[in-house]
Amino acid sequence: MPKAAESPVVQNAACCASPALRPLIGYLQTLTHRADLAILTHHLQSLNITRDDVEPACCFGARSYKRNVIAASPWFELLALTWRSGQCTPIHDHRGVSCAFRVVHGVGTEIRFELTPSGMICPVQTVRMQPGYVCAADDADIHQVANMQAPGEDLITLHIYSPRISKMNTYAFKVSEGCDGSNPYAPGPSEG
Repeated sequence: MPKAAESPVVQNAACCASPALRPLIGYLQTLTHRADLAILTHHLQSLNITRDDVEPACCFGARSYKRNVIAASPWFELLALTWRSGQCTPIHDHRGVSCAFRVVHGVGTEIRFELTPSGMICPVQTVRMQPGYVCAADDADIHQVANMQAPGEDLITLHIYSPRISKMNTYAFKVSEGCDGSNPYAPGPSEG
């Protein structure tokens, strides 16, 4: 029986030409299963990369952050994520996917959450991510990444997902309708 053909590797030629990215892309192209998170972290920590190395792939979104593909196969995605001031991800996890990223330009903020016994999420840590900071997320890690810098200050991050993300779990804060009986938070009659 003939072996099914693997999907080809997709590459942004301008970005892949960067000498700084070639060793990382070379490693990622050898993957035939989910990458080990410690190895991805090591690769990102040892990377000597600047905004110029990823700039050819960088396109910014007007209303939300943007995912720009640098290289991809069924077993990985290498992306440059671009963020304008005030843009953020939904609160999410990476169940089933190894995820690691490095801050290339700007200062990012990561808010980490934990799932409580009530089923609600609770923020437990905020991390200010300077250029060069590397984040690695395990399956159960729940977080949100944001550009909380002043208007005009961009954030660029280099992300590796293995395998490619097909879906992720997203979370939201629970909003109560108020208390039973008299609601002190209800709007009162308008004064005129």
